[in-house]
Amino acid sequence: MKLTRQQFDEIGKFYLDGFVINSSDQDLMFKVFNCLPKHERMLAIEWGFNDTVFRDNVFEFLCKNQLNMSVDEYYKSDIFKKYLNNREFITIDFSKL
Repeated sequence: MKLTRQQFDEIGKFYLDGFVINSSDQDLMFKVFNCLPKHERMLAIEWGFNDTVFRDNVFEFLCKNQLNMSVDEYYKSDIFKKYLNNREFITIDFSKL
């Protein structure tokens, strides 16, 4: 089930702290959300965007899907260092989602 923007907004704000996308852009996060695997979307609908399991699962999914890395590899990567030092974001490749 994909959500409408209104349904998405009713759940709250969807942020991924520490991941290299601009998660303050809720238009982007709406698009990302609707491309997540169904079981992840259902978890958010049931428990909300702030649920730790949901956020951890999405973080891991995006590390693998967008960066081809594990979470541990991500935290050791130059991509993460650039994000920390300069707030450099990546562009989501929606064709991979």
